[in-house]
Amino acid sequence: MKPMPILLSVCLLACGSAPLRATDDRAATETQLLAATQAVLDAQVQFDQKALEALLAPGYLEISPLGDLDDRVEVIGFYAPEAKAKMLAGGMRPLSAKVDDARVRVFDDHAIVIALDTATLEVNDVTQQRSLRTLFHFRRIDGRWLLQTSQVTPLKPQSH
Repeated sequence: MKPMPILLSVCLLACGSAPLRATDDRAATETQLLAATQAVLDAQVQFDQKALEALLAPGYLEISPLGDLDDRVEVIGFYAPEAKAKMLAGGMRPLSAKVDDARVRVFDDHAIVIALDTATLEVNDVTQQRSLRTLFHFRRIDGRWLLQTSQVTPLKPQSH
């Protein structure tokens, strides 16, 4: 057997598998980003300040559904035990939040996830769903995807 055809075959096989590896890497990255997105929503629903501290990047900024600009400290503060108690006393209890209709774009160490966030909550003993379209801007820091910026846009309730 001649060494040249073997070398050529190995090169062709290696080159042919590169796009497959890139596709696998992209899928794994998208899976990580969607999991990070859901983790942020879960931490908010559970008023879990420690989880939010671990998920939000230094310098995090949020554009709230009201158009307010809130920094990392303010956002984490919104999920203090006192805030949860006030919400519950007002007759509102968050139950869950779910990421749907997500679009993911990755740019090296930055990524954008635009998704439909549907929150299920109980308001005065009546279960309701409210939907928001949210842009999540993640940044990879020390190998972890952390939320750097988000913008939340409420959607009009659908009339039936």
